Amino acid sequence: MTMTGIQMDGVHYRVRVVYDTLQESARLPDGPNAGDMLSGRYERDLVGTYYDHKMDVEPDPRYPGDYDAFFAAITAPVATHTVVMPHGQETITYQAMVYSAQHTSRGKMAGKRRWHGLSVQFQANAPQRAPA
Repeated sequence: MTMTGIQMDGVHYRVRVVYDTLQESARLPDGPNAGDMLSGRYERDLVGTYYDHKMDVEPDPRYPGDYDAFFAAITAPVATHTVVMPHGQETITYQAMVYSAQHTSRGKMAGKRRWHGLSVQFQANAPQRAPA
């Protein structure tokens, strides 16, 4: 399955997510009360579950301007973006941080600069699930 397009900050960017690069990960960090108890048992103080997404993105040749706009958006100096990502059989919408982005120029063809190799990781800004 190929994911066509990315929904971010209410805008649908017509870019291609490279086949087999979409990754979803889960983080379950502990809060300040986690640690070894006097009994020797480790006690968790779960903050919650964060779902993050990572993918490689390439331009859709029909919409090169969307790729440029997407790159400009993910590199904007803003704290978070609202993203809609696949999650199970549905989607999940969350506030995500982007720390860096990089892509490589392939030169120009027909007067248009060609880019490839863009990898982007969206890291959740807050837990999407609270502890029980």
